[in-house]
Amino acid sequence: MEKSVYEVESAGFIRRWFEFLMRRAYSIIIFGALLCTLGAKFFHSHRNNLVGDYLGWIPADIAVLLGIEVILAAIYFRRPRKNVFRTVTIIAALVCTWSVMNAAWLIRTGTQILPCVLLPLIRNPLTSLNMVRVNLIKMPIAAVVLLGPSAIALAFFFYVLAKPLLPAYGRRQFMNRTAVLLALILLALVCSLFMGRQKSLPVASIGLHYNAQLKAVTSFFDKSHRLTRKDVKQAKRIIPYFDQIDIELSSKAPAINHNIVVVILEGVQYRQTSLWDASNNLTPYLETLASEGVKFANMRSSLTHTTKALFSIFTGLYPSSSQDLAEVVPAKKFYASLVTILKKKLNFRTAFFQSAKGDFEARPGLVFNLGFDKFWARDDLGDPNAFVGYLGCDEFSMLKPIRDWIEADDRPFLLTVLCSITHDPYEVPEWFAEHAKEPLQRYQQTISYTDGFIDALDVELKTMNLADETIFCVIGDHGEAFGEHGLHGHERIAFEEILKVPWVMRVPFLVEGGTEIDQPVSSIDFTPTLLSLLGFDISSANFDGVDVLSDARLEQEICFSGWMQQAPAGFVKGNQKVVYDPANKIVTVYDLSSDPLELNGVELDGEHKQEIIDKIINWRKGTIFQLPQSSGKKVLFDSWLCRWNDRLAWAKYRSGTKNN
Repeated sequence: MEKSVYEVESAGFIRRWFEFLMRRAYSIIIFGALLCTLGAKFFHSHRNNLVGDYLGWIPADIAVLLGIEVILAAIYFRRPRKNVFRTVTIIAALVCTWSVMNAAWLIRTGTQILPCVLLPLIRNPLTSLNMVRVNLIKMPIAAVVLLGPSAIALAFFFYVLAKPLLPAYGRRQFMNRTAVLLALILLALVCSLFMGRQKSLPVASIGLHYNAQLKAVTSFFDKSHRLTRKDVKQAKRIIPYFDQIDIELSSKAPAINHNIVVVILEGVQYRQTSLWDASNNLTPYLETLASEGVKFANMRSSLTHTTKALFSIFTGLYPSSSQDLAEVVPAKKFYASLVTILKKKLNFRTAFFQSAKGDFEARPGLVFNLGFDKFWARDDLGDPNAFVGYLGCDEFSMLKPIRDWIEADDRPFLLTVLCSITHDPYEVPEWFAEHAKEPLQRYQQTISYTDGFIDALDVELKTMNLADETIFCVIGDHGEAFGEHGLHGHERIAFEEILKVPWVMRVPFLVEGGTEIDQPVSSIDFTPTLLSLLGFDISSANFDGVDVLSDARLEQEICFSGWMQQAPAGFVKGNQKVVYDPANKIVTVYDLSSDPLELNGVELDGEHKQEIIDKIINWRKGTIFQLPQSSGKKVLFDSWLCRWNDRLAWAKYRSGTKNN
């Protein structure tokens, strides 16, 4: 059957347009990168009611991306060959790929992407890709908008590489085209001078005025405002082993040899609990614990990353404020910690239970270094039906193995339970509730669920008649942002929604119920405080933290940092909070007494600004500690094969393997 004239003309029109696009492939790809970037920034401006600031964010993108297009066109015009055409097309594709990644990161977190963000993907690709997959599922519209055109562009890119059609530029045509683009670039640069970021703009605007591609390149060379590989290699700090400190019991030791239960909340923001607002009914049991013991109303994480925070909680020391996992690399001997001190001095038995899978950030390595006798993770459950999301499991399924471990021995114990349901992707078991649709609602569901688990765990202690002789602690590792300042996540944020976390303790016979501590405290204060409660003299221990039930923190600085190289860091002293943002080279001071929501920070300038920057960078450098062993492997807790190289480690579950 012959085709109609219309069909023939349509096919010819489509073919001519496709050939037109192929001959200008690198230009089309660069303009696609620009469109993607402008679209993502507009989305961010719209959701944060900052559309008026949008025009100030995009001149750098226009100038840089059009500049790249001019350079690529000039390269091909100078040498119009197939291999050159393929090369400039590949370069354009790399630029566009970074634009797509930046758009996704901006939509997800409210910040532009930096190369340091990719390190977790390189180190643990399976888990990282799982997190990306889940987030794309949770944001289907954004996923379709980004991935649909990306898939088409990818197919177009490979077709062009396989069958390139070379453009034929005349000199006059090329010069006219280049002149127009250069005029647009010049106009964008002029606009950037008059429409750049102003100090009065809200936080959601900070960091949006620069181009992601240019920032990615310059971040490799500007080392004056961040930690470097050289800083790590020159680290002088050494973490003491368990046999290098000797803490003795004082004459004030209590008559009862208390057990200790520590429940660690993952990513729970203080302001999402009843401890912050009694009308918030998400955590009624946390409020009950506080009424029966002590609440620390001004508690902050030392470093906004779980592995780092756990190290601080159990050692009383700052973790290495570097983007690595040095704390999980198996040490030659156990570190001095709350765990090893209790084992050595009071014959405690110790266990670490977590609802997350064990290979996440090589958790067995950290638990081993802290000196725990037993490690239990989701992998030990043996029931995939109880798994929740890509990371956790139904935390109520831990109750039986926990009870079995407690009842297996009459010695006093230190039990630690890390709850991970509150970690992304914020899913609760089906029996608990139907999954909410919005991220914040899902997050709040997980907090309510975890509060119920804490209640159930306490019931177990009471049925075993252990509650009156057990110090019951609940403490957070870091918080989570859900757009309070136009930002989401926790790795590159230093606002109170990330730093401020719960800490409550019920201490039978030692601390009066309803006690509230308002002075600033930190993760590093947990171990010194617990040891002092048990009657230890901690004066010779050289902890970074203090006993906050006896020592005043008001005049001392509480230091904090994000995990990534260019994450914000700073300190709190009394009601004053100072934050240094190395990615944007900004120092901001907040008065938390008059501005608790951190909406009216004052940016510093001049010599005082540089003094603060130097002080914070030097503190971060000073926290980096040495690791004597460069690489190796070791079986931990009979079931985990741990491998490490330099300051990174990986763990693999091997049930039944014996540690020789």
